Amino acid sequence: MKKALVTGICGFIGSHLACALASHGMQVTGVDVRCESLNPELMKLIENGTVTVHKGDLLGFDFSSLGCFDYVYQVAGKVSAWGDLADFDRVNVDGTRRVIDYAKAAGSRVFVYLSSVAVYGYRGYRDLPEEGEKKPMDNPYSLSKLHAETMVAEHCREIGLHYLVIRPGNVYGEYDMTSSYDLYRLVSKGKMAVVDRGRHLSCFVYAGNLAEGIYRASVTESAYDEDYNLTDGGGETLAEYLACAAEALGVKPRFFSLPAPLSIFTARCIEGVYRLERSRTMPLITLFSVEQNCRDYHFSIEKARSRFGYDPAVDMREATRRTAAWYRSMPDNIKVKRG
Repeated sequence: MKKALVTGICGFIGSHLACALASHGMQVTGVDVRCESLNPELMKLIENGTVTVHKGDLLGFDFSSLGCFDYVYQVAGKVSAWGDLADFDRVNVDGTRRVIDYAKAAGSRVFVYLSSVAVYGYRGYRDLPEEGEKKPMDNPYSLSKLHAETMVAEHCREIGLHYLVIRPGNVYGEYDMTSSYDLYRLVSKGKMAVVDRGRHLSCFVYAGNLAEGIYRASVTESAYDEDYNLTDGGGETLAEYLACAAEALGVKPRFFSLPAPLSIFTARCIEGVYRLERSRTMPLITLFSVEQNCRDYHFSIEKARSRFGYDPAVDMREATRRTAAWYRSMPDNIKVKRG
């Protein structure tokens, strides 16, 4: 039985990945700052001993205490649209380097780093391949992801460790408290705001499809030492996704639209006030969240299809149905995690 380590295992993406790996017969161990997950499937696997979770963070945990693993999946990281770049790099770059060094010492086959399409920036894309220019906006999350990608490739080559860089699109699905819960709440109440009527292409990826894609890449040796975009491969606009979500929730799709220039101006003003006040709290509206919806934001997955047979199995209608069912199961007064 192959052994896998997943950092950030109890989070949204980490929990989906851990369940996918276990379903393929891997023995899964995880490290996370918490030992409980919103994912009931993962909790069952933990309770019956199929998955083991250790409490710790990227900067302080003694990874050498875990022994050896065939596959190491670095999912944990600092994720927010607000903050200081130094804080992001400390976790996303320095913390990742610690895990790489551990993976090498543990004799792992491959180190898998979860990055983001945010490294490309928001300049308007249709079917952009992995070779596209990396020019992220001046945002600490986007910049730190690019810094981490560069470090992963350089450091792994230097020490002789195979690696994969995975760039997911806009991930959604059940157990996502960072964005999906809040979005479905707004859609259900008819209070969702969109930019330019939501007419621009986006890059959605259902968490279950992403998890399966990460697994397939990691067990395909010919795919190693490369970077890959992973989305659902569709050409849906934000408006089409929201209409699907509304249908799954059993409500009429009701949204109000703001033009892109006004949206950007508003976000700049709000961010300016927060910066003057040196606030560490993320604004409700940020340039990071606005600008990706002002232009097409769509990426090619042809490389993943051809290199390791990536084929997203769950379509948007089914994925939004699953997400809506989870949303309805959650208590109304739950606190939403922003950033």
